[in-house]
Amino acid sequence: MKKTMMTVAGGLLLAALQPVMAQQKKNEITVEIKGQGDNKLLLLLYDDSKRMDSAIRRNGDVFTFSTEGMQLPVAATLVSHHPASRFEFSKGGMFMPAPKLEFIITDKPVRITGNAAELFLATAKGGTANEEMNALKKKTMPLVKQIWELRKQSAGLKKPEDSTARKAVMKQMEELSAQEARLKKNFIATHPGSFVSILLLSQQMKSYSTDELTTTFSKLADTYKNTFLGKHIANTISGTRATEPGNTAPDFTKMDLSGEPFTLSSLRGKFVLVDFWGSWCGPCRASHPHLKEVYEKYKSKGLEIVGVACEKVAAVDDAKKSWQQAVRTDGISAWINVLNNDGKENADVSKKYAVDGYPTKLLLDKNGKIIYKLVGNGGAELDAALKKALGE
Repeated sequence: MKKTMMTVAGGLLLAALQPVMAQQKKNEITVEIKGQGDNKLLLLLYDDSKRMDSAIRRNGDVFTFSTEGMQLPVAATLVSHHPASRFEFSKGGMFMPAPKLEFIITDKPVRITGNAAELFLATAKGGTANEEMNALKKKTMPLVKQIWELRKQSAGLKKPEDSTARKAVMKQMEELSAQEARLKKNFIATHPGSFVSILLLSQQMKSYSTDELTTTFSKLADTYKNTFLGKHIANTISGTRATEPGNTAPDFTKMDLSGEPFTLSSLRGKFVLVDFWGSWCGPCRASHPHLKEVYEKYKSKGLEIVGVACEKVAAVDDAKKSWQQAVRTDGISAWINVLNNDGKENADVSKKYAVDGYPTKLLLDKNGKIIYKLVGNGGAELDAALKKALGE
């Protein structure tokens, strides 16, 4: 899911691109955060990306955002850069962000009050959707807070002698997360007319089977199915169905490393492993040595690999640089590599394939039919699928 980011720092607002769509209205979001100090404040909009004009005022702990040029309603997240809003594993090093504060922007003014140290516990008021969100949060936030404390606790359990304690903490987290998920699923089932249900379903899709997701989505209000999140769910359903084993893989054409157009269906007659990855994705790049072994083993038996790089940077030229550098560094130019970002507005291959986790790999037979799909790094699973399809 894309998010548009606006930054408030020292009275400066930097707005990323935001769409100009139907039902455009101006709205004010007033944020009163105690203890914010000079730390940055971020407003992330769960929407597509085109430019939006915005203004900002600050008076002490009170920030006022003025937003317009967006389709309403839209879900948003407010994030503080206050040191207490993250847990650092080491000073200045890797960190875990605190849970997110989420709210809904409608045609009603929104007022958020809270403390910078625990922004995720802040309250957003304004409009029916936020009232519904607050009612749900009364049930989920105690669980979220417990999970956050356990996450911080688990980060300190790294020694071999901590393994038993760590397993106990992880089990607690899983149980609490399951309780939270059940509360959210129940909300979706009992509030089909709420935009909050659209937001929650977009976040809970992995916990539904494709049939369950389709049925649940069909029961939600048609009013909100044309919003960004509604379209995201619909695209995921269609993409997931299109990439179920037994279906012909959706065709696509993208430019390869040499700048020549490559079309997936041109590889009919070969087994094809389509690998969705990105230069930013550690697990993706960690899988490349194994992919090189796989390619050497099976290329003589008719296996071709197609790497589809999905870069996170907005500018295509920057995406090309990151992609090409990663291909060189990882030494994977022996097989076909294409960039999803190039011409993405016309054909986003990751959306066609409903890719929501990286790496994602699909094995196609000689007729282009999907015979295996893997999300994540399952080297042994991939080896078994290849052995079944191509032999030793």
